[in-house]
Amino acid sequence: MLALIGLLVVLVLAAVAVVVVRAVGDDDDDSGTTAAPTSVDLLNRPADLDQTLEATAGSLREFWAAELPRIYDERFEDLAGGIQPKTEDSPPWTCNRERLTYDDIRGNAFYCGGEDDDYIAYDAANLMPELNESFGALTPAVVLAHEFGHAVQHRAEVDAPSVVIELQADCLAGAWVAYAQTSASDPLTVDETALDSSIRAIPLLRDQPGTAAINPKAHGLGFDRVNAFQTGYESGAGQCATFPDGNVVVTELPFRTPAELQTRGNLEFRAAVPFFVGHLDRYWAVALPRILGAPVYERPARNPAASPPLPDCAADPGYDREAVTAYCVPSNTVSWGTAPLARLHVAIGDMATGAALSESWARAAQAQADLSATGAAAELQQVCFTGAWISAIESSRSPVQLSPGDIDEALLTVLSPLSRDEADAVQSTSFERTDALRTGLLEGLRACLR
Repeated sequence: MLALIGLLVVLVLAAVAVVVVRAVGDDDDDSGTTAAPTSVDLLNRPADLDQTLEATAGSLREFWAAELPRIYDERFEDLAGGIQPKTEDSPPWTCNRERLTYDDIRGNAFYCGGEDDDYIAYDAANLMPELNESFGALTPAVVLAHEFGHAVQHRAEVDAPSVVIELQADCLAGAWVAYAQTSASDPLTVDETALDSSIRAIPLLRDQPGTAAINPKAHGLGFDRVNAFQTGYESGAGQCATFPDGNVVVTELPFRTPAELQTRGNLEFRAAVPFFVGHLDRYWAVALPRILGAPVYERPARNPAASPPLPDCAADPGYDREAVTAYCVPSNTVSWGTAPLARLHVAIGDMATGAALSESWARAAQAQADLSATGAAAELQQVCFTGAWISAIESSRSPVQLSPGDIDEALLTVLSPLSRDEADAVQSTSFERTDALRTGLLEGLRACLR
């Protein structure tokens, strides 16, 4: 979502369903799980949910029985109240002496820890089944691992602001996924496609745009949550333990004006496309000559279509006629499908439109600078270039500023292939694409050329 300073903008309602996974107080019920099955595959397709969560719980207990003593010098005690699936038929229960019903957990999962409480509860009617169907079996397992992270924090008496607590739980979930993927004794099988699918789900489990990091219920932006999850996956639970000491990325972009709050920072689609196209031209006219050996920037021609297939482009193996946006090297032309781009804009936000267009301008920059424009490395460089362009929007010379949610909108776009053909063509992982976007955002264009 982008705010154009000094202009009135029209409200665009995001159609993306945001699922918030929260941690709350305390209660007790007795619903433990049985021994884990011999072997369960957590792939990027739906699986038997009861079996998946049962196996996940067993794996998490084994993981924390070893890790908690190593990291916090504490013995892991199993959840006294077990893991409790909740539906509309569930009787009321309590947490920290507060009476709860299914309406209190609808679309959520939480750990309840306290003097009399030690259990995880989750929405078994909507949240977990929907994640299973939409993203595959690993994603509900990751949600359960996040809540186990809160149980670990309770046992270790971790004291930190809410956003750090939540990001640390994401980090601990990432550490568990790496264990499940590599441990010979673990009953779970996790493949790379399932991991990619779960990472694409994480930005949907983010705070609402404009949430301050000091908010007592803050979970962190999707960009922060992917960073935290990746930290745990790559560096282990020991690194997650350092988060309360300040070793965590927290992004905070509050709404600055009442008008920006009203519009959620979104430009109307018909205003966003010409704005982004013009801004990308201006950015690359200055940025391209900074690439060693690059010529003067040549503005690409525009060729919008109502919808794919896009206009033909002969002799360009990297051009996809079924994509939402594409750049044709021989003719120096950017094409896009107006209808799917508008749907993307409504579903995610205006920076989704900008990020989708940016990758075509990034490919134009590669071609004009005589850099490779095809292959996995070029794909990641295009994402990095997009991050560098977005960071320039916040520069002191820019007439616009980023709004809350912009970075998450860009992340959702670069992580989610915009068509089935694009999904088949993607040659990089979600972690790699997240890293590339982060590099461009935080380090600028030169870092994309390393």
